[in-house]
Amino acid sequence: MQRFFPRIFYGWVMVWAALVINLASTFLNAVVFSFLIGPIALSLDVPKSALAWCLTLRLVVAGISGPWLGKLIDRHGTRWLGAGCGALGGVSLILAAQANSLWVLYALFALSGLAGFGGPSGQLLTQVPLAKWFTARRGQAISIATIGMAIGTTMAIPITQQLVDGIGWRAATTIFGVVVIAVIVPVSLLFMRRAPEDMGLYPDGAAAPIPGAEVVQTRAMRLATDEDWTVQQALRTPTMWMLLVALGLSGVALTGTLVYRVDFWRSTGMSPNLVGFGTALDPFCVIFSTLLFGYLADRIQIRYLGFVGLAGLAASMVPMVVTSGETITILLHNIMWGVAAGAFITLNSVLWPNYFGRLHLGAIRGIVLPVSIAASSLGAPLIGYVLDTSIQPSHVWAAAGVAFALSAALVLIARPPRRLDHVPSPGTPVARGGVIG
Repeated sequence: MQRFFPRIFYGWVMVWAALVINLASTFLNAVVFSFLIGPIALSLDVPKSALAWCLTLRLVVAGISGPWLGKLIDRHGTRWLGAGCGALGGVSLILAAQANSLWVLYALFALSGLAGFGGPSGQLLTQVPLAKWFTARRGQAISIATIGMAIGTTMAIPITQQLVDGIGWRAATTIFGVVVIAVIVPVSLLFMRRAPEDMGLYPDGAAAPIPGAEVVQTRAMRLATDEDWTVQQALRTPTMWMLLVALGLSGVALTGTLVYRVDFWRSTGMSPNLVGFGTALDPFCVIFSTLLFGYLADRIQIRYLGFVGLAGLAASMVPMVVTSGETITILLHNIMWGVAAGAFITLNSVLWPNYFGRLHLGAIRGIVLPVSIAASSLGAPLIGYVLDTSIQPSHVWAAAGVAFALSAALVLIARPPRRLDHVPSPGTPVARGGVIG
């Protein structure tokens, strides 16, 4: 494939292929589901809190299969694996459109979890390969690919709303499944490759391997370790456990908010058009904030960016707490959420390779994924059941804000880990988790 792009480092071809895959996989994420949950509930005559378990089951299966999927990505890449997952995700949507039973929907959503798309902490099938192809420009490369999800969501919100209102949720879901298959399968087969070394190349298009110390000093504030940690080594660090707790807390708040905020705004008397426009501001802002924070991730310690993202998500809950249906509150929430989400997405994309290296990245992400997914899978039904009680929604949104704030504090204090078994040679600068100290 390199012969078709002789003057371009093939890693950038991978970036644009990943962007397209992320865009198409939008129809498997929680934001699109939030616009379908109401019509599906009416059609099947089931409570929305029961339907929320569809998303939970998808996430649970994705979490269980995460370690297996991560190891396969490390060994074989995502060319054939991505094509198979794209086909599986698309077929599950097409079949779900024909379901007349809640239990059939449960089974199909669980099946779609094996595809690995739409996860709360980023997509293994696109992020892991890119992290292997780039080191010095990792933040920029992954951020460009990641905006595919934001662009796709921005487009999907009005499309979903129009299709559901015009032809119903079943026809809309069928169309979504066809798009997923038609885009992800061929793009994965044609363009995705495992690692630059498989094509006789080096990360970032370098002419030769770059010594770790030089990589670290590429940018004055760059955090990219030159060591490759195994899963077992990573799990023995306090940093990993603090990050896992932070992901758990934020996952509950994130997914629960995404699934129920649309119906909440409608319950305050906001018009469907205002809700659609306000919600679309979120992914629209994500497009630009992800590019900005991706650029900054190659220059500033990732834990600082992660703190900004999670603290911003906490602040974005304030308009949700105080709203009585005012237009300004939905606009403020989604703008703040979208800007903060760019930093949060960058945290999940760049943190793991920067802290634990490239070689075992798929396996490490495969361990991280079940934790974040377990928390996220609880978020939708938990918040759903609470909202079904007499508890004021403002109290729920306030609790979500507190969860984001605690996560921000944990990410900030989780410094890059240092390998105890690594003893630098005399005269070599000491790398503390990638920072020359």
